[in-house]
Amino acid sequence: MQETAAYWARCAEALELALDATPFYAAWRTADPGRTASVACRYSVLPALTKADLRAHFPEGFVPEGVDFEAELKSGHVSYVSTSGSTEDQVTLFWAQAWWNQSERASWALNAHLQRIADGTHREAVLASPKCVGPYRAGETLPVAERTLGRLLFLNQTINPGNWEADDLRRMLGELAAFRPAVLEADPFYLAGLAAFALDHALPVYQPEAITLTYSFPAQAFLNVIRQVFTAPLISSHGSTETGYVFMECEHGRMHQNTASCHVDFVPLETRPSGAVLGRLLVTPFGHPVQRFVRFDVGDFAERTSGQPCPCGRRGGLTLERIAGRASDMTVTRAGRRMTVADVDAVLAEVPYVRGFQIDQSAAGALRVRLCLAPHAGNDALRHIEKALGQVYDFPVAAASVPMLEHEPSGKVRLARRTAG
Repeated sequence: MQETAAYWARCAEALELALDATPFYAAWRTADPGRTASVACRYSVLPALTKADLRAHFPEGFVPEGVDFEAELKSGHVSYVSTSGSTEDQVTLFWAQAWWNQSERASWALNAHLQRIADGTHREAVLASPKCVGPYRAGETLPVAERTLGRLLFLNQTINPGNWEADDLRRMLGELAAFRPAVLEADPFYLAGLAAFALDHALPVYQPEAITLTYSFPAQAFLNVIRQVFTAPLISSHGSTETGYVFMECEHGRMHQNTASCHVDFVPLETRPSGAVLGRLLVTPFGHPVQRFVRFDVGDFAERTSGQPCPCGRRGGLTLERIAGRASDMTVTRAGRRMTVADVDAVLAEVPYVRGFQIDQSAAGALRVRLCLAPHAGNDALRHIEKALGQVYDFPVAAASVPMLEHEPSGKVRLARRTAG
C-alpha cells in the first residue's frame, strides 16, 4: 500500500472527531494509545463497531458535539433510511445523498472502463430489488416516467426474479433498449434471471458500455449466464449504506479500496491453502455530514494476497483478491474448514448448467442444495453436484432442482445458510 500523507490526515481527523466529540466512542478512549502513536496503530487497537451498536445507540450516540441533526433533517440535507438487510440485520441511519454521490464518483477512478464512461451525467439503468433501490409501491408496476429519476432508470418492480412474468421481462428488456444507458448497475442475482430469459428465448438485448455488479455476491453461476448475453465488462463494486462505496474492481479483476472515501482495517483470520489470507473488513467512512462510524464491521469476508502488485498500477489502500461473501453465510466441512460463499461458488463454477444455488447446512453438517438449472440439465447434473460437494464437505448432500431461490425480505438472496446448534 502507498497511502499519501493526505489520506492519513483524513484517517486521523475521522478518528479524533469520533473519540473526542462523539458520545458512543467515549468508552473507546482508554484503548487509544494517543497521538504519539501512528494512525494505523491507533485504529488497530480499537474494537469493531457492530450493527447491534448502531441499533442500540442511534442516533445521538453517533452524532458529534456541535452537529444539529434535527436541523439537517429539516433542511433536507439528510433523511432517515433503513438498510435492506434481513429483519434481524436492519438498522436505521442518516442518509446523505450528496455524501453518497461523492463516494460513488470517487470509486469510478478505480476502474479504467468507468473512468472513461462515467462523468456524473451518463445514463444508468438499475436492476435490483425494488426494496433496496428506486421508487416502489407494493403490488404496482409504476410507469416508466415515475421510475426515471434524472439520469437513472429503475427497471424492476418485483421481489425475486423467480416471480417475474414473461411480460415483466420483456418490458424490462424493452425499456433497457429504449433508454440506452451507458452503464447498467445490477444485482447479479437479478441480472442473471433477465439474461437467462433472453438466452432461452433468443431475444435481442441492448448492450451497455459497462455493467457494475453490486447489492449481493457475484457468484460465477450468475456471471456465467450473464456473459452469454452481455458483452460489456462486468465490474464488481462493494460497499454498504453505512459506509458508501468501499471497493471497486479494476480492469484486471482485483478489488481496490476507495481511499478518497474511507479507511479499511483488514483483520486476518487464517491463511488459505492458496496462500491468500482470509479476513474481515472494518470500515471507517469519511465526511458524512451527521454521523460518525469508526471500524464498522460490514459483515463480509475478503481475501488478500501478498503477491505481485496489481498490473493496473494502483497502489493506494488495500487491494483484495476478492470479496468472499457474508460471514454469516459461512458453512463448514467435517474437518472444520471454513467454507465461504466464494469457496462454495468455486466448486460449482465449473458446472455450466447451474444458474443459481442455495446451500442449507444443518447443525449436524448435512447439506440441502437448491439449484436453478438450465433447461437442458437433468438428474445427472444433480448427482454430479452432490458428488462434487460431498467430496469437499465430507457430509451427506441432497440436491434438488427448483424454479426459484428463496429470498430475504429485502429481495436479496443468501447463497449459503447454516442452522445454529
